[in-house]
Amino acid sequence: MRAFLAAGLAVCASFTGGAAAAQGGVPPEPPSVWSRVTLAVPVATRHTPNNRDFNNENWGLLADVALNERWSLVGGGFRNSYGRNTVLAGVAWQPLSARVGDARLRLGGMVGVDLNGGYRRFNSADPLIGAFNVRLTAAEPDARPLSRLGLLLTIIPPAPENGSTAFNLAVTYKLR
Repeated sequence: MRAFLAAGLAVCASFTGGAAAAQGGVPPEPPSVWSRVTLAVPVATRHTPNNRDFNNENWGLLADVALNERWSLVGGGFRNSYGRNTVLAGVAWQPLSARVGDARLRLGGMVGVDLNGGYRRFNSADPLIGAFNVRLTAAEPDARPLSRLGLLLTIIPPAPENGSTAFNLAVTYKLR
């Protein structure tokens, strides 16, 4: 049985080695986990129609880990619109994508879980949080630091009673 497995592995290795040789070199390394991580720092928030009733300084840090072109895992912490700290974990889906010159525009949504109750008493769907996302990035980010910067507009729907829609703008940075 061991000889059979060894022979099978040798045959598989010869096919993959031959493919690499046919392409003229060593097979490429798989992408690093860090190449799929994008950090987002919220920098401005506006609430409409009741802006004065909410905290507009929603500072924090969120990490987006891409699973593929459309899906990603999201997590982090921030000061929410009610002035309370919030820790969030969720999933984002961006099915719509368009390339315009050197830029890429992606649209989609995010559903997350408020892990520490930052929205408790303010959100009728607690602990769930939902939002729409519009992401603007370089179409082909490379090693240059500025090519990895982007913008993320998050639109959070209002609470059913006396709520306001929140428009949050974040600066994003793709790690690699």
